[in-house]
Amino acid sequence: MKIHLHILFLLIFIYILIPGYIFAEDIPDTIDFDFEIPAVEKKPYSFNAEFEISEMIKGFNEDSLLFKQKYPNSRDGDIFFQTELDTKVEGSYQFGIVKLYARLNGDIYYNDDDDWKNDLRTEEAHISLLPSPSVTLDVGKKVLKWGKGYAWNPAAFFSRSKDIENLDATTEGYYVVSGDLIKSTDSPLETIALTPVILPVSRNINDEWGAEREIIWGGKIYFFAFDTDMDIMSLVREKDAESFGIDFSKNISVNFEIHGEASINFDYVKYIADEQGDLTEKKYNAKNYLLGIRYLTSRNTTFIFEYFRNGRGYTKDEMKNYFTLIEDGYQEYINNQSTAKLSKSRQYGIRFYNKQTVMKDYLYLNVSQKEPFDILYFTPSVSCLYNINDKSGSITPRITYTPITNLEFEFKTTFFLGKNYTEYGEKSSDYRVYTTVKYYF
Repeated sequence: MKIHLHILFLLIFIYILIPGYIFAEDIPDTIDFDFEIPAVEKKPYSFNAEFEISEMIKGFNEDSLLFKQKYPNSRDGDIFFQTELDTKVEGSYQFGIVKLYARLNGDIYYNDDDDWKNDLRTEEAHISLLPSPSVTLDVGKKVLKWGKGYAWNPAAFFSRSKDIENLDATTEGYYVVSGDLIKSTDSPLETIALTPVILPVSRNINDEWGAEREIIWGGKIYFFAFDTDMDIMSLVREKDAESFGIDFSKNISVNFEIHGEASINFDYVKYIADEQGDLTEKKYNAKNYLLGIRYLTSRNTTFIFEYFRNGRGYTKDEMKNYFTLIEDGYQEYINNQSTAKLSKSRQYGIRFYNKQTVMKDYLYLNVSQKEPFDILYFTPSVSCLYNINDKSGSITPRITYTPITNLEFEFKTTFFLGKNYTEYGEKSSDYRVYTTVKYYF
């Protein structure tokens, strides 16, 4: 697989370097540009900032296993409040072929459990070399936006997972060396682009990928042909843990688009806990895929619908064993103050289980209506997430209102639905309410 991918990248690189006129069918001998284009002075810098104040109210489900796992001695009050102040600053400066870019995020919050806390991080900070419009080289911390899915991107190998409860939120990048080499032709293959990626790993850089020194290689090949966007992605590690993926997006009509992704993670290792707390490893080739549509009606109603198969996810029985481990651990703690099983379940939860969409099969639906009843700058929407395996899910009604330029109000509520031993039925809360005021310039 490594050899084949390297040969493919080499062939694409050579193809992009071939002059474009080779593929042109009819080229006039002379081209007369008998007009003047007015000069537009482009500023060498840009700056944007966003200030957000939000309040979250969470109603605890004290009978759920995840609540008992976190609060075995219960807690005062069944309502949780958190106030959050978030500031995002984004800026760039370009001189010649060199461009500097950075996006910073500062988060200060207060809640009933943690008192005042802060989270300051650099989401992106990189240097770009732009010798021509078709060639770019980036070095630094960068977000690589791969994939065509709205809720999930199983082929985005060099990106962090999206927050399924806040899909519009920005994510943090990784330290990479990447580039873009783009070529356009007059053939049916209108555009082709090559994006190689090098991701170094050490204790101080990209340590989420491991503590040992390692160089991870990968890349993406982009095609635009027959009115279809297509990508081929790859990731190769020194320990032979390869990943390969493809995606596509096509407009069937002006208002109807279909998209999909597929990926395979070779020699993926899944850690599975049994009811006694023993951990086993299962190595296999994890196959993931997504298929979705986006449809805009004549009344400005947008439908987004996706199916996601998570080949790395847990089955219904595997999740039930984990929940049983929590339940047994909680009973042992109540009966004899033993924390052995409960501590194990917490460790497994942090590392493997207590994550978003951790099981196999999911459906996602988002319906939004722009300015209903002629109410300007007002958009209501509702999103639904459904776990096909255990028949649990969540529903999130949401409204946004922008009464004046650069000022936005948002209100949304998420309800979790499901029976015992299900992913959403065992959430620590029954509902969450978010109120946000955002100002940006």
